[in-house]
Amino acid sequence: MLERIEEIQGIGLLHEANGKAHKWQKGTIVYGDNGRGKSTLSAILRSVSAGDANPIIERKTIDGLLSPKVTMQFSSGHKVAFAGNNWSESRPELLVFDSDFVEKNVHSGGIVNTGHRKNLLQFALGEKAVTARQTEEKATAYARKSTDDVQKVVAQLSGYHEGISLSEFEKLKNVADVDTQISELEKRIVAARSSELLLKRAVPSAIPVPVLELDPIFSVLGTTIEDIQDNAEAIVSAHVKELGKTNAESWLSQGQSFEQADVCPYCAQPMSGLALIKAYRTHFNAAYTALKAKIHSLDKTLSSTVTNSLVSDFTQRVGTASSTANAWNDQVAVPEILFDKDIALEKLGELRASLQGLVAEKNASPTAACGGTDDIEKIEALWKEIIDLMDAANASITAARSIIEDFRQKLATDDLQSLNSQHRTVVLSKKRYEPTVVQLLKDLATARAEVKAADVAKTNARTTLKNLMKQTLDSYLLAINGLLRKFGATFQIENMDTNFRGEAPRSEYGLSLRGKSISLEGGLPSFSTALSEGDKRTLAFVFFVASTLADSKLASRIVVVDDPMCSLDLNRKKHTRTVLKEICNKAEQLVVLAHDIYFVRDLRDEITPKDSSYSVKVLELSHSANGYTSFGAIDVDKECRSPYFHHHSLLVDYMDKGTGDHRQVAIAIRPLLEGYLHKRFPGLIPSELMFGQVVGFIKSAVAPSPVCYAQSLVEDLNEINNYAGQFHHDTNPGNADTVQIIPTELKTFVARTLEIIYKG
Repeated sequence: MLERIEEIQGIGLLHEANGKAHKWQKGTIVYGDNGRGKSTLSAILRSVSAGDANPIIERKTIDGLLSPKVTMQFSSGHKVAFAGNNWSESRPELLVFDSDFVEKNVHSGGIVNTGHRKNLLQFALGEKAVTARQTEEKATAYARKSTDDVQKVVAQLSGYHEGISLSEFEKLKNVADVDTQISELEKRIVAARSSELLLKRAVPSAIPVPVLELDPIFSVLGTTIEDIQDNAEAIVSAHVKELGKTNAESWLSQGQSFEQADVCPYCAQPMSGLALIKAYRTHFNAAYTALKAKIHSLDKTLSSTVTNSLVSDFTQRVGTASSTANAWNDQVAVPEILFDKDIALEKLGELRASLQGLVAEKNASPTAACGGTDDIEKIEALWKEIIDLMDAANASITAARSIIEDFRQKLATDDLQSLNSQHRTVVLSKKRYEPTVVQLLKDLATARAEVKAADVAKTNARTTLKNLMKQTLDSYLLAINGLLRKFGATFQIENMDTNFRGEAPRSEYGLSLRGKSISLEGGLPSFSTALSEGDKRTLAFVFFVASTLADSKLASRIVVVDDPMCSLDLNRKKHTRTVLKEICNKAEQLVVLAHDIYFVRDLRDEITPKDSSYSVKVLELSHSANGYTSFGAIDVDKECRSPYFHHHSLLVDYMDKGTGDHRQVAIAIRPLLEGYLHKRFPGLIPSELMFGQVVGFIKSAVAPSPVCYAQSLVEDLNEINNYAGQFHHDTNPGNADTVQIIPTELKTFVARTLEIIYKG
């Protein structure tokens, strides 16, 4: 129990408040005018309940020089202090209902938001759900951390899988020759971008192999003529020379045409067996002549056909083909095209020399055959070696052309978008299997497993908490609506439930007013406009009361209620007292802060037990120096007296006891008589009339008005008014406070006033 607040300094109006002399009781009521510091005192009690310094720091005295400080004394003299912006300990047994409770848990500015419903649920559950809520919060935090861990790894991986989802990235297969594929695809992409120009590039073609016609040559070399003298040429030449005549050989040739049966046409002698005649016949033979012409042409044939150009022309065309093929090396790997020119020329030279030797031999013996089978095979073998070299070159050209044509075919069908996609996939595959990424994906798998486990734990914890919340709220709903009926409220709570849509569980409920559902947030009718301020305050108070009465530890609680009857009508004020009495009976201590002295009086009477089992104490937050506030005692009954009763007491005490301030007694005479006359003639004397006018009204009354019965008092009333009017500013402006009072004279007029009242 809170036994006393010894001191408060530097907090709002409680700048140097001393409460050591005022012991608090099981039922303690603190009265204070509005603006006197009740909210500040409530904030202090709320601050110590949570050990939260902010409610105090926020209320540091504006014009004070003292640092915030509080000293409280609880049961058994245990001290709890606030100093240096810290509490020595918290006192969670305090439950505080004040404007802060309303704004945090119920509504703020007529609006009920998510935060209100979350806080209300936590308050309603109380300590019954502490363990379940802590388990759920821990599981939720664990799930959140696990999710954050996943997101951290995902963020680290984001730079590696640009262009595709992480899921697709994880599924990429490892490519063994990834760098080669990347390089080839990059070339194909470049080619695809300029495919039209590339398709116009020249492609190497096989070179036609030269043909060497040997048969005509060997045909001449192998030609023979029968009956031809081998030395005919020499014999005829020698004879023509001996003749020494011009055109002798022509003459001899013409004569040869006149031969008849081996008889000389000139002398008719026989010519058979004559060597010179045989030589003539050989020399002037047409076939022989033709053969000699052919043999003579063989030199020209060899010079024009068996030349180095056969090799050099082929070599030049091989170079052209090689350059054409090599031009494709920027797109595709083309094999080298080779031709051994030197060997080919060497073999051609051997071939040519062999043929030239045979021709020389034929020239020496035109009629004899030369160039046999061995010669032919040798020359053909040499030519084949040359042709084989050329065929090998053509084979490499064909191979290069095939590779280029394959590339050209792909190029013609390659889609740039598809190539880019393939390239991106291969590049990403390379990244996917980098050691750093492999490790990150392992970390991601671990983190995902943690998320899965955390989600299971969170689901289980929430299920447990939700079941407990449902049980609690079901009974809470019944208690709230029961209290609302007792308070005479025209609205009820409906559909009270919970959810986990936010970071923490929150309550969900609706209101029903005159058969219509009221929206808490938006819509019409709305909470802010459908409920009066009294209704809203009642709802908040009912929430607090329902939870408090359901608290299993209520017997050890200190319940603090700040201005519970604010904006409440008489019926609700009455039931508020009833509820507070129930709390006071069940709690360790009830502390009520109020500004309505009559409510304070009635509450005191309500909660004071008839059997005196516990005490009730009323304190006042009273004025102190410099407009600040301190703790003080108060006579509630005296403060609750009516003005008439108050004035009457002043005069009676002055007459009987001689107590009281002379001037205050003098001032009280006239209002006492006014009150008396209005009570004696209720509703008959206009309330707006001043005392002198009331006397005139009585004097002019006409029967049958009951006021006529007071006409016998008019003379006394006028005399008393003339005396008492000196002390009132309305009849003696500027001088009322300076009129000298003679006690004996005052006592005389007090006696005359009381006599009128008593005698009537």
